[in-house]
Amino acid sequence: MKKIVVPVDFSEQASYALDFAIELNDKVKGEIIMVHVVDIPVGHLNFTGEVNSSGMESFYTGEFIKATHNKLEEWSKRVIDKNQKVSVHMKYGNAFTNISKIIAEESATWIIMGSKGASGLREVFIGSNAERMIRHAECPVFIIKGETHLKDIKSMAFASDLSEEQDLIAYHAKDIQELLGLNMHVVKVKTPYNWLEEVQVKKMLEHFAERNHLIDFTTSTIEADFVDTGAVKFAEDVNAGLIVMGTHGKKGIAHIIGGSIAEDVVNESKIPILIFKILE
Repeated sequence: MKKIVVPVDFSEQASYALDFAIELNDKVKGEIIMVHVVDIPVGHLNFTGEVNSSGMESFYTGEFIKATHNKLEEWSKRVIDKNQKVSVHMKYGNAFTNISKIIAEESATWIIMGSKGASGLREVFIGSNAERMIRHAECPVFIIKGETHLKDIKSMAFASDLSEEQDLIAYHAKDIQELLGLNMHVVKVKTPYNWLEEVQVKKMLEHFAERNHLIDFTTSTIEADFVDTGAVKFAEDVNAGLIVMGTHGKKGIAHIIGGSIAEDVVNESKIPILIFKILE
């Protein structure tokens, strides 16, 4: 069974993400797993995970938790009303740690998270936790940029460097293409730092499409100063409803030095993005 993890903070963006998850789940007939994390300091938790407090603090904490439970039930009813399976998790502590644990325990198929359009990952669910999710999650991550409906997504822009390690991303991209009935636009961004003659890139695109048995696709190149800006501009130019790309999920010093093209694309794009992890 397909399992779709949706972290929720009750924001408008999280609501868009849940709506998109419901539409996707209608196709795959799986389960939506809603996760809400209450950021309570560790000192306020006992070994059973209950909140330690006293007096009025205890009262207000209890009322807050009760209200949060009610809100989660209200949101889960949106899934139930569509005759879909849903499970709800309310956790305490660090958001990234708790969500990652749920993803692993449930063997999640996708994560779907919301973002405030092209204003940066810092606006995504619980700030930098989305950046960490993109880098660390073993399953694909959808970033939803606003109200998004499957019926409006007609094509996808697949930004690739066309290397053999991207073949697995192409495999997953074809699955999404088939699931959603999309045309695929494969694009190689040419920058001053990876410059190739057009005839070279054309051959690379042809070989990439052939060895990955692509169907219903076009191949293109675009020139830009940076890969992320080129990928976003291309997607906008072809009116793509989804950007698909892979990430190495760089961590530590490697991430500080090299950054992440995928994270940069999420920062800049107004279009929903699906990010796959490139296995080392």
